[in-house]
Amino acid sequence: MEGGGAAEEEARAVEELRQALAARDLLPPKFDDKHTMRRFLKARGFDIDKTIDMWSEMLKWRKEFGADSILTDFVFDELEDVLLYYPHGFHGVDRDGRPIYIEILGKVDPNKLLNVTTVERFLKYHVQSLERLFAEKYPACSVASKKHVDTITTILDVKGVNWMKVSKLAREVVLHINKIDGDNYPEILHRMFIVNAGSGFRLLWGALRGLIDPNTAEKIEVLGETYRCRLLEQIDKSQLPDFLGGSCSCSCEGGCLRSNKGPWNQMMTSDNLSEAAPMETGHLSSENLVCQDMEPDVQMKLENSQSSGSSSIPLKMLSSPNTPVTRKENVVTPRLITVSSTVTCFQLCHSVWYHRLLKLLVDVIKVIFVFLWRLLSLAPLFSALRRVASHCIKTSSTGEHVHMPGMKSSGPIDKDCTAPCLERLKRLEHMVMELNQRSPRIPPEKEDLIEESMRRIRSIECDIKKTQRALNRTSLKQLKLEQRVENWKDSMLSNSCRFSYCKAI
Repeated sequence: MEGGGAAEEEARAVEELRQALAARDLLPPKFDDKHTMRRFLKARGFDIDKTIDMWSEMLKWRKEFGADSILTDFVFDELEDVLLYYPHGFHGVDRDGRPIYIEILGKVDPNKLLNVTTVERFLKYHVQSLERLFAEKYPACSVASKKHVDTITTILDVKGVNWMKVSKLAREVVLHINKIDGDNYPEILHRMFIVNAGSGFRLLWGALRGLIDPNTAEKIEVLGETYRCRLLEQIDKSQLPDFLGGSCSCSCEGGCLRSNKGPWNQMMTSDNLSEAAPMETGHLSSENLVCQDMEPDVQMKLENSQSSGSSSIPLKMLSSPNTPVTRKENVVTPRLITVSSTVTCFQLCHSVWYHRLLKLLVDVIKVIFVFLWRLLSLAPLFSALRRVASHCIKTSSTGEHVHMPGMKSSGPIDKDCTAPCLERLKRLEHMVMELNQRSPRIPPEKEDLIEESMRRIRSIECDIKKTQRALNRTSLKQLKLEQRVENWKDSMLSNSCRFSYCKAI
């Protein structure tokens, strides 16, 4: 079924799910939203029973994890350090008003990242970023675009990524994040663009595309270095960072990935905000949306407020209207996460093990070809040596000189002359056998020592940076203190002169 028929089928499925959840007491008021139910139904192929199980597990997880209060209960102080080793963030909207999430995977350093934060806090930060996406960004984008928005556009820059250097702990974190997103925040990706993908990555994606879910595969576009025109088809130039071919630099905000640029960070009218009632951790219900999903009286209020030029106020957190949002608070926005990227990086091949296994297979094939090529190139040499050795044996056993084809006759070969050559050949063969028996990998104990040393070095680097920042702050305070002392001296001198003048009068 297509068009209106498909929409009617979805509407009936949503209503059936709603009634089933209500009958089982699994429908809290803030999740009584048709858009949320439609996302969960899509994630389970519109199978009502599977969707109910998924919904029940989601509510249980939210209670155990504390997702409902994580926006106010959790503070991620190490965000600035995290952004150094994991550049990511929301920046602008696409041409349909969806938030744009960007990750620069080529600059990610998992080891340094885990030195400035812990896995537990990182997971909480990821969930907090997703909750903020639903509570702040989706409602603001819905009001700005005058239609319901509950998906994002993701851009992953994979230039310089070395998939073989991903550590075991980093893989486990990404897989955990992938599970959290898939089980509790399904169907939030509209489209993903993987840019600066090399020929190897594109070849690998062509092989892996058939292994993942077709619906997910259709959302992902793998582009090379000529991606700018394709991005500008979906995103206005002013909304795209300059390092991705756009015109925005956000120099006053410390860069595009730190600016948190978007409708959620702009000045909106209070009348607009009063009509935006949060549903699922901030979702707008279809009745409160402008344009085709907005009631006529609400749309009239919006038009009146815009035409009357009413006073504007900063956009508040729609899930907690009493808490103002400053620009600096919003800098923390992303997931990592959407990790969707890191998540979706692994959605496009289910697991980084696909990358590792296929990379290992390609390397093994290369080694075999190189070995065979070198072996073939050395075949004439081995043949000549074998002929020389056979000639030496015949000469030593018979005492006669045996003429070899292709060799000039120069009289009998002295046994003492051939002995060093044969000895060297034996040593060479013994060395080759020893090299073949050695493992090509570093022993686990030495690898552990190297990893531990690297962790200590990174920890020392972080301590040095923190100490440098502390010294800078202390130096600044000292300069301010010196300035205050100078001002105090000048004040005392002027008071003394004034007192002496008054006394003389």
